Amino acid sequence: MKRKYQSIAKWCFLLALLTIWELSSVPQYLLPKPSSIVSEMISQWRILLAHSLYTIAESLSGLAIGLVIGVGLAILMDLLQVIREILYPILIVSQAIPIVAVAPLVVIWFGLGIGTKVGVVAFVTLFPVALNTLEGFRTIDPDALDLFRVMKASKVQIYRHLVIPHTLPYVFSGLKISATYAVVSAVIGEWLGAEKGLGIYMIRAMNTFRADRLFVSIVIVVVLSVAVFKMVDLLSRRFTSWFEERRLVS
Repeated sequence: MKRKYQSIAKWCFLLALLTIWELSSVPQYLLPKPSSIVSEMISQWRILLAHSLYTIAESLSGLAIGLVIGVGLAILMDLLQVIREILYPILIVSQAIPIVAVAPLVVIWFGLGIGTKVGVVAFVTLFPVALNTLEGFRTIDPDALDLFRVMKASKVQIYRHLVIPHTLPYVFSGLKISATYAVVSAVIGEWLGAEKGLGIYMIRAMNTFRADRLFVSIVIVVVLSVAVFKMVDLLSRRFTSWFEERRLVS
């Protein structure tokens, strides 16, 4: 019952905020009203759909590549200490470099095609996946590992019944973090040059001083980011249901 009242209070607060915004006297070119934003979104829906599909394709492709590379790097760092000592500091340093500084280099190396935006997303998203997966490998119970070895389990059996089930929640944890960056990273890549995408739509709106269209694009980026996160969360619940149940019990 308490949670129900909290939910009602939250929606009432949001409705009050939107009402105050709608009734405010701030000039439209500075802060467009919610009704203007919705109206523009409806009138531009075909164009927005085309740009959104392009951006989401870049985001999901980059996220998938970042997942594969991140897990691959984690496996290498777990198997070989020399590789870990080399790669781990590089991964840490890479996250200290602003994405707006990396993206121009990617454009120079790979041009202005869709591969550039996918590469930017992959670069941003592989770090959380790699580190969380590596943490999963490090936290495997040594006693459980010894038990599998005593029972003469093969490496395939050890990975199938111990390593993968234990590490998979860590992989999805890193993937959830990456999912929150994927769409924004694609948009930043599009700012530097592209034919389609929400980043291009934003730049065109800014160059024509259309604040309403800027707000529309911001809303869509937020919605897409939440949608990608929810998709990853649903996949996590689907493939690690046993982990979710154990966490709820504890």
